[in-house]
Amino acid sequence: MITAMFNTLLILFTAVYIFLFGAYSLTPESLLFWIAALLLALLTVAFILGLTLFFYGRFQKGDPSKKMRNHRFINSLMWFILRLLRLKVHATGLDNIPKDDPFILVSNHQSNYEILAIKPLIKNQPLVFIAKESIFRWPVLGRLVELLGNIPIKRESDRSAAQSIVKGIKKYKEGHPVVIFPEGTRSKGEKMGAFKAGAFKLATKPKAPILPVAIYNFDKTWQGWPLKRRHVYIHIFPLVPYEAYEDMNTQALSAKIQKTLGTKVEEYEKMLSDG
Repeated sequence: MITAMFNTLLILFTAVYIFLFGAYSLTPESLLFWIAALLLALLTVAFILGLTLFFYGRFQKGDPSKKMRNHRFINSLMWFILRLLRLKVHATGLDNIPKDDPFILVSNHQSNYEILAIKPLIKNQPLVFIAKESIFRWPVLGRLVELLGNIPIKRESDRSAAQSIVKGIKKYKEGHPVVIFPEGTRSKGEKMGAFKAGAFKLATKPKAPILPVAIYNFDKTWQGWPLKRRHVYIHIFPLVPYEAYEDMNTQALSAKIQKTLGTKVEEYEKMLSDG
């Protein structure tokens, strides 16, 4: 949706500016006018898109986080940003995504950009994230993050983290799948940091199924940009029902999920190193 709107407006405004410059044909003399028209069109469309995002959802009635049209709109925006970043997403295990019932999605964490790729994969449910507080202060996008019911967390505060888990449980009970990154911070590399066992209370308290997701290569998002396309990888494991882990404490559950994800990360690492 966003990509189609952007391309349509870009072509339209480029044509308008070319007409205003009087550069009707592409000749060596008019080439600079064509380039100027394209740059002005890019600025115009970026302004229109930013304005649209700024006001989006401000006048909706009810809880906007429960409306799937809002999530689909943001999903299309995220696909658009992925294209701008020149990220090619290789996703496997998509058949393991539950179609109706909510779940707790647990993933390793390399950068902020895997959020852009994970959310659009969950097409039919109002997915929300427990995300670091600073994201909610981003211009324009921070407002959209809040609009969709995502939950801020202060990593340096145990009390804040506990409150965020409680809010996440409430969102799950309202029908939202909830994403959490148990490392608590970005690993910024292939090797995962230690998982925090307390993060798994998000699943154990409401007896929720867990959807383990392994991500790889997101820490290299900006390498070679914009000249080089970067390949990133996501694997979605089969759902782990509550009955499969109900006898485990959070430490044992954390270790089990980390081992599962770590095995896949090592597989990706070997695959890419072998060329």
